[in-house]
This record gives sequence, C-alpha cells and structure tokens, in this order.
Amino acid sequence: MKSIICAVAFAATLATQATADVEADLDYLISQQVNRTMFEGALIAQRPLLVGAIENELRKRGMSVSDIERFLDIFMEEFIDEFTETMQDEARSMYKETFSEQEITDIAAFLRTPSGQAMVAATPSLMADGARRGQIAGVEAGNNAAPRVLRRIREEGITFDNPALIDQMIDEFDI
Repeated sequence: MKSIICAVAFAATLATQATADVEADLDYLISQQVNRTMFEGALIAQRPLLVGAIENELRKRGMSVSDIERFLDIFMEEFIDEFTETMQDEARSMYKETFSEQEITDIAAFLRTPSGQAMVAATPSLMADGARRGQIAGVEAGNNAAPRVLRRIREEGITFDNPALIDQMIDEFDI
C-alpha cells in the first residue's frame, strides 16, 4: 500500500512539474513573439495606412489635426502597452487552443536557440519589409486584375450609380 501511495505522489509531482514547465515555456514563447517590439514593428509597417485612416475618420467628423504624425505617435505611446498586455493574454489562450503541450515546449526550445533568437530579432523588420512588399504586390495585382474585373462586371450585368465611370475604365482597358 505504501508503494502505491508513493507511486501516486511521484506521478502527481511529475504531472505538476510538466504542467509548470509547459506554462513556463508558454510564458517564454509569448514574451518572444507577442511583445511591444513586435507590435511596434507592425505599426511602423502599417503607419501610412493608419495615418490615412485617422485622417479620413477625422475628416468625416469635420475635424483636422495640425500634426497627424505626432498625433499618431502620442496615441501609440498611450495605446501600445495596454494593447500588448491584452494581446499577450489572448495569445496565451490561442496558443493553448492551437498547440499541444509538446509543441509549445518544442517551439519555446527553438526560440531559445541562436537561430530562434535570430528569427525573433528579425521579425519586426521582416514585418515592415513584408508590408512594403505587399503594398507593391497589391498594386501590381490590382492593376493586372482590373481588366478581368471590369470584363466580369460587364459580362455579369453589374451596374453602378455612375455607369460613365465604368464605361470609361472599360474603354481604357480596351475590353
């Protein structure tokens, strides 16, 4: 009987330790991937879109701001810490729902390697460069798709409140 109790206690200790290790790995994973630096990188990449969106929203409300860039800086300074904390909580839930305990441990182990740290360090600039390249690719894809879109609009009988504009575009693309 004593050996059964010892075995159960030992197993419980191992299970508790494994859970604690996974939680520590999850904490580390989130600290490396869901942090202020990552969000700042994303915001830098999206800055032109954010500025445009803010200006449009202010314009809709009949407002303007003397220095939109500084306004965005102030907003981001006040916004980023709370956003990061909230997203870390959300990421914890998402990672637990998406990855097994073993996968969390494996990912954390990779991030602890020099290659993992190189990836973490490069992620903000990769995000910014990816956004820049994505904008270029989007313009190109949009330009290339425009004739096909216009052809389908005409073929499928879709109309607009200003048909002259669509007709002009169709003429420009010689469709």
